[in-house]
Amino acid sequence: MRFTCAALAFAAALSTADAAYKGFNYGAFFGNNAAKQYVDFKYEFEAAKELPGTNGQFNSARLYTMIQWGTTKDVITAIQAAIDTKTTLLLGIWTSATTTAAAQTGVNNELAAFQAAIDKFGSSFTNLIAGISVGSEDLYRITPTALKNGEKNPGAQPADLAKYVDQVKAFRNKNTLLKGKLVGHVDTWTAYVNGSNKAVIDKLEWIGVDAYPFWETEHANAIGNGKTLFYDAYNQVKAIAQSKPIWITETGWPVSGPTTGQAVASTANAKTYWNSVACQLMKDNVNLWYYTLQDVQYSNPSPSFGVKPGGDLKAVKPLFDLTCPNSAKFVSAPSLVIGNQYTAQLSSTRSTLFVFHVDPEPGQTCNLVFTLPPPFDPRYVAPYTIVSSGGIDVSRLERPVDGRASAKSVGGAKTIGSVPQLLLGNKYTIASGPCEAGQDVGYRIDSAGGLDMQFFQMTSPALGLFMEVA
Repeated sequence: MRFTCAALAFAAALSTADAAYKGFNYGAFFGNNAAKQYVDFKYEFEAAKELPGTNGQFNSARLYTMIQWGTTKDVITAIQAAIDTKTTLLLGIWTSATTTAAAQTGVNNELAAFQAAIDKFGSSFTNLIAGISVGSEDLYRITPTALKNGEKNPGAQPADLAKYVDQVKAFRNKNTLLKGKLVGHVDTWTAYVNGSNKAVIDKLEWIGVDAYPFWETEHANAIGNGKTLFYDAYNQVKAIAQSKPIWITETGWPVSGPTTGQAVASTANAKTYWNSVACQLMKDNVNLWYYTLQDVQYSNPSPSFGVKPGGDLKAVKPLFDLTCPNSAKFVSAPSLVIGNQYTAQLSSTRSTLFVFHVDPEPGQTCNLVFTLPPPFDPRYVAPYTIVSSGGIDVSRLERPVDGRASAKSVGGAKTIGSVPQLLLGNKYTIASGPCEAGQDVGYRIDSAGGLDMQFFQMTSPALGLFMEVA
């Protein structure tokens, strides 16, 4: 049984690093295919640091290539911009081409540009290196799923990619200024859990994960399930990661664009995803390069993932508040309860824990109620998803849980009420009695009768478990 908690926010810790990198992904060119120049990169890096509500934390940049766009092997001007703005860099070595020979030539050119940057800038450059990525989603791009989705860019076979990783590690080892810089790869989580790619994983010193619940149409991928899908993906990668560090190199939720499955692109949903995933990753000190700062300059992508709209990057305001809620809790082990802040999940394998702080005034009566709103207009996104109907069993925990609770430490519970069949538009009284004034009281809701649902705990309209004081 897995637990989620709608009253407290829990999530699996992904890293034990003392100071995690936080930044965005930066392409080498704009949407109109024009190369970004030094002034463009510098402006972007400065704008990221100035984002309101982030305390200047977004001071790292993930690059896809070492080469200036439109040249064969000139050093990308982002490096000079990073030095001048003190922006750390997750470097990229592009490894895909239409033929293996062309890909090898490309890698050779990438390393030539890398060496030229070291020769030109020395430690002022290398001291900013967060890591080195050999390739980006090369394994995903050769899969039937990618081809079905219209992917036209070439990828790389596992054996070839493993060879390129060895070449980059050898390059690292011969450059004393690169001592201690880890070499990894960035790909979709599905690529890593594919056993045919183990040869690549064996070579890596860190694993870069790209995870987008928005695209996971094979699952119930509404925003309320976004964090759950993200951590499910992470845990699957962790199972095959051979204890290597896992970095989150791409994740995000689009602010506009078409709906995919149950996932709706909107600024409200992008904010929810930021709060529940990005903020939790930052709280847990995980290396994170979010996708993305701005993607609509000289283009109109659909979907669009930029946290800022088109226009002067420093002048326009973010599309949503980037301040993280205080509810994000730090946790220290992946065995802890996996939660989604105020999102509850109920099924045969998942229960949800709730904690209420009772009013300190004595002599009052407390009614524990479960409320479902009437059916939502189908034109709008409902804050709940019901896969199969059924009821609930509600238990009183022997002790309330906190941010360190796990399935093993939750302790005992006593059933206090049940609802055989939940129906929309109804309010159910689970239990009633004297309030435990000034106490924290915990409850667990279990699925009954085949119920499989998730919902976003909210007050308007009322949806979820509530303690009413009379």
